[in-house]
Amino acid sequence: MSQTPNNIEKIKNISSQNCKALENIIKKLKPIIGGKREIMYSDIINLIIREGFIEEEYKQLIIWCNYKIRLGKTFVEFE
Repeated sequence: MSQTPNNIEKIKNISSQNCKALENIIKKLKPIIGGKREIMYSDIINLIIREGFIEEEYKQLIIWCNYKIRLGKTFVEFE
């Protein structure tokens, strides 16, 4: 089950396609974490699942976070 380069590029750029959903998640995470540490990709996944967001953009965010975690990145980097 190989992915075509087109699909891989979509996964890499998923955050730019779903900025509104990502901003919504970050707004909810900041008070929960309370500035004790940086936001992690696993925090985003956990909040999406806990809140029961089932829309397509949230599913794509989970895929994007998993991609970043597999690359060895733990904390979300804001550009």
